[in-house]
Amino acid sequence: MRRRWALFSLVLVVVLGFTAAAAVPGQAQGAKRVIKISMVSYKFVPDAVSARFGDSPIISINRGETVVMQVSNDDPESRNHSIAARWLVNMDVQARGQVRTGTGDERRFFAAQPGEKFELEMTFNQAGSFPFVCGVFDHGSRGQTGVFNVTTARR
Repeated sequence: MRRRWALFSLVLVVVLGFTAAAAVPGQAQGAKRVIKISMVSYKFVPDAVSARFGDSPIISINRGETVVMQVSNDDPESRNHSIAARWLVNMDVQARGQVRTGTGDERRFFAAQPGEKFELEMTFNQAGSFPFVCGVFDHGSRGQTGVFNVTTARR
């Protein structure tokens, strides 16, 4: 009888452990850097790890760093939003969650409807500035922009 309970408990712990890991996609493993971005009313709202210039996030990272962007569409006016850029066309990006992706206007985009969330994981192997915009209608021209500034790590 004790053996059955021990086996049942072990199976329950394993199942609950896998379920909890699957329910929290935002917890990156290893040396990955997690950056949270909320898309609302013509702007990207970054988390505290991002420097800011006006209403646009400037995200400083080191060359070779892997970034996991946790993106959520929290727009109170129920607008669709996306992250789009030309440099994303040639970047190896892993997308997870409620995301629609494609290319248009020579840019690759990752879009979410109101209330949806997704993750983008990518590694920046070149130094430089990598701007991104919301590719929906006139959102970019209204200020929904941001940039990754990738620098060579100091020793």
